[in-house]
Amino acid sequence: MEQAEDNAGLRRVIDGRALVSRAWICRYTGAGRSTVARWYALRREQPEGLGHPERVITLDRVDFYDQRAVEAFWAAHQEAVGTGRLGVSGRRRGSGHGEATGGRPVSVERARAVKTVLEELRVAGGYRRGLAARLAREHGGSARTWERAVSDARAAYEHEERPAAPGAE
Repeated sequence: MEQAEDNAGLRRVIDGRALVSRAWICRYTGAGRSTVARWYALRREQPEGLGHPERVITLDRVDFYDQRAVEAFWAAHQEAVGTGRLGVSGRRRGSGHGEATGGRPVSVERARAVKTVLEELRVAGGYRRGLAARLAREHGGSARTWERAVSDARAAYEHEERPAAPGAE
Protein backbone atom coordinates (compact mmCIF):
# COMPACT_ATOMS: atom_id res chain seq x y z
CA MET A 1 0.00 0.00 0.00
CA GLU A 2 1.62 3.23 -1.21
CA GLN A 3 1.07 6.26 1.06
CA ALA A 4 1.80 9.96 0.85
CA GLU A 5 0.89 12.55 3.50
CA ASP A 6 -0.15 16.14 2.86
CA ASN A 7 -1.34 19.14 4.95
CA ALA A 8 0.02 17.96 8.30
CA GLY A 9 -1.83 14.64 8.17
CA LEU A 10 -5.17 16.14 7.08
CA ARG A 11 -4.95 14.60 3.61
CA ARG A 12 -3.32 11.38 2.48
CA VAL A 13 -2.91 9.71 -0.86
CA ILE A 14 -3.11 5.95 -0.65
CA ASP A 15 -2.68 3.91 -3.83
CA GLY A 16 -3.38 7.03 -5.88
CA ARG A 17 -6.64 7.82 -4.04
CA ALA A 18 -6.88 11.13 -2.15
CA LEU A 19 -8.31 10.66 1.35
CA VAL A 20 -9.14 13.46 3.79
CA SER A 21 -9.76 13.67 7.53
CA ARG A 22 -12.60 15.41 9.34
CA ALA A 23 -10.22 18.26 10.16
CA TRP A 24 -9.65 18.72 6.42
CA ILE A 25 -13.41 18.68 5.86
CA CYS A 26 -13.80 21.40 8.52
CA ARG A 27 -11.25 23.57 6.73
CA TYR A 28 -12.75 22.88 3.32
CA THR A 29 -16.38 23.59 4.28
CA GLY A 30 -15.87 26.09 7.08
CA ALA A 31 -18.13 23.98 9.30
CA GLY A 32 -17.30 23.19 12.93
CA ARG A 33 -16.19 19.75 14.11
CA SER A 34 -19.56 19.06 15.70
CA THR A 35 -21.37 19.92 12.45
CA VAL A 36 -19.15 17.59 10.44
CA ALA A 37 -19.67 14.85 13.04
CA ARG A 38 -23.45 15.40 12.81
CA TRP A 39 -23.35 15.17 9.00
CA TYR A 40 -21.62 11.81 9.32
CA ALA A 41 -23.92 10.53 12.07
CA LEU A 42 -27.03 11.41 10.06
CA ARG A 43 -25.67 10.31 6.68
CA ARG A 44 -28.11 7.41 6.27
CA GLU A 45 -31.12 9.62 7.02
CA GLN A 46 -30.35 11.98 4.12
CA PRO A 47 -31.86 11.73 0.62
CA GLU A 48 -29.81 9.79 -1.94
CA GLY A 49 -26.73 11.77 -2.94
CA LEU A 50 -26.94 14.23 -0.02
CA GLY A 51 -25.49 12.10 2.77
CA HIS A 52 -21.93 12.45 4.04
CA PRO A 53 -19.61 9.86 2.45
CA GLU A 54 -18.71 6.68 4.30
CA ARG A 55 -15.34 6.33 6.03
CA VAL A 56 -12.75 4.65 3.81
CA ILE A 57 -10.06 3.88 6.37
CA THR A 58 -8.93 4.67 9.91
CA LEU A 59 -5.24 5.39 10.40
CA ASP A 60 -3.80 6.17 13.82
CA ARG A 61 -7.35 6.62 15.19
CA VAL A 62 -8.17 9.22 12.50
CA ASP A 63 -10.98 8.51 10.04
CA PHE A 64 -10.35 9.30 6.37
CA TYR A 65 -12.90 9.82 3.60
CA ASP A 66 -12.61 9.89 -0.18
CA GLN A 67 -11.81 13.50 -1.13
CA ARG A 68 -13.85 13.41 -4.36
CA ALA A 69 -16.88 12.05 -2.46
CA VAL A 70 -16.52 14.78 0.18
CA GLU A 71 -16.29 17.49 -2.47
CA ALA A 72 -19.37 16.08 -4.24
CA PHE A 73 -21.24 15.89 -0.91
CA TRP A 74 -20.35 19.50 -0.11
CA ALA A 75 -21.47 20.74 -3.54
CA ALA A 76 -24.80 18.87 -3.21
CA HIS A 77 -25.23 20.07 0.38
CA GLN A 78 -24.65 23.70 -0.60
CA GLU A 79 -27.18 23.37 -3.42
CA ALA A 80 -29.79 21.68 -1.21
CA VAL A 81 -29.37 23.93 1.83
CA GLY A 82 -28.52 27.10 -0.03
CA THR A 83 -25.40 27.76 2.01
CA GLY A 84 -24.01 30.03 -0.66
CA ARG A 85 -26.57 32.61 0.46
CA LEU A 86 -26.24 32.06 4.21
CA GLY A 87 -22.55 31.60 4.83
CA VAL A 88 -20.02 28.82 4.73
CA SER A 89 -21.63 26.26 7.01
CA GLY A 90 -25.25 27.10 6.29
CA ARG A 91 -26.00 29.33 9.25
CA ARG A 92 -26.59 33.03 9.36
CA ARG A 93 -23.74 35.08 10.78
CA GLY A 94 -23.73 35.85 14.52
CA SER A 95 -23.80 33.73 17.61
CA GLY A 96 -27.57 33.36 17.57
CA HIS A 97 -27.98 34.93 21.02
CA GLY A 98 -29.63 38.14 19.87
CA GLU A 99 -26.54 40.26 19.35
CA ALA A 100 -26.68 42.96 16.70
CA THR A 101 -24.80 40.68 14.32
CA GLY A 102 -27.80 38.37 13.93
CA GLY A 103 -29.61 35.56 15.62
CA ARG A 104 -32.83 35.42 17.57
CA PRO A 105 -34.15 38.25 19.74
CA VAL A 106 -32.86 38.49 23.29
CA SER A 107 -35.30 37.06 25.82
CA VAL A 108 -36.60 39.18 28.66
CA GLU A 109 -34.81 36.91 31.15
CA ARG A 110 -31.52 37.23 29.28
CA ALA A 111 -31.85 41.02 29.13
CA ARG A 112 -32.51 41.14 32.90
CA ALA A 113 -29.49 38.92 33.57
CA VAL A 114 -27.24 41.15 31.44
CA LYS A 115 -28.58 44.24 33.24
CA THR A 116 -27.88 42.61 36.64
CA VAL A 117 -24.33 41.71 35.59
CA LEU A 118 -23.73 45.19 34.19
CA GLU A 119 -24.75 46.71 37.53
CA GLU A 120 -22.37 44.32 39.32
CA LEU A 121 -19.53 45.29 36.99
CA ARG A 122 -20.12 48.99 37.58
CA VAL A 123 -20.16 48.56 41.38
CA ALA A 124 -17.04 46.38 41.37
CA GLY A 125 -15.22 48.55 38.85
CA GLY A 126 -14.85 45.70 36.36
CA TYR A 127 -14.95 41.94 36.03
CA ARG A 128 -13.99 39.68 38.92
CA ARG A 129 -13.40 35.96 38.56
CA GLY A 130 -16.29 33.79 39.77
CA LEU A 131 -18.98 36.37 39.03
CA ALA A 132 -21.18 34.01 36.99
CA ALA A 133 -21.07 31.27 39.64
CA ARG A 134 -21.90 33.74 42.40
CA LEU A 135 -24.83 35.19 40.47
CA ALA A 136 -26.14 31.69 39.72
CA ARG A 137 -26.10 30.92 43.46
CA GLU A 138 -27.72 34.23 44.40
CA HIS A 139 -30.32 34.51 41.64
CA GLY A 140 -30.81 30.92 40.49
CA GLY A 141 -30.33 29.54 37.02
CA SER A 142 -27.40 27.72 35.54
CA ALA A 143 -23.84 28.98 35.72
CA ARG A 144 -23.64 28.65 31.92
CA THR A 145 -26.60 31.01 31.49
CA TRP A 146 -24.91 33.54 33.77
CA GLU A 147 -21.60 33.08 31.93
CA ARG A 148 -23.32 34.14 28.70
CA ALA A 149 -24.84 37.16 30.47
CA VAL A 150 -21.43 38.05 31.94
CA SER A 151 -19.87 37.84 28.49
CA ASP A 152 -22.49 40.17 27.00
CA ALA A 153 -22.33 42.58 29.95
CA ARG A 154 -18.52 42.71 29.90
CA ALA A 155 -18.60 43.74 26.25
CA ALA A 156 -21.12 46.49 27.05
CA TYR A 157 -19.13 47.57 30.12
CA GLU A 158 -15.86 47.75 28.18
CA HIS A 159 -17.61 49.79 25.50
CA GLU A 160 -18.89 52.20 28.19
CA GLU A 161 -15.43 52.53 29.75
CA ARG A 162 -13.58 53.12 26.50
CA PRO A 163 -13.10 56.85 25.95
CA ALA A 164 -14.58 58.25 22.74
CA ALA A 165 -12.13 58.96 19.95
CA PRO A 166 -11.19 62.65 19.60
CA GLY A 167 -13.66 64.42 17.35
CA ALA A 168 -16.28 61.65 17.63
CA GLU A 169 -19.50 62.92 19.12
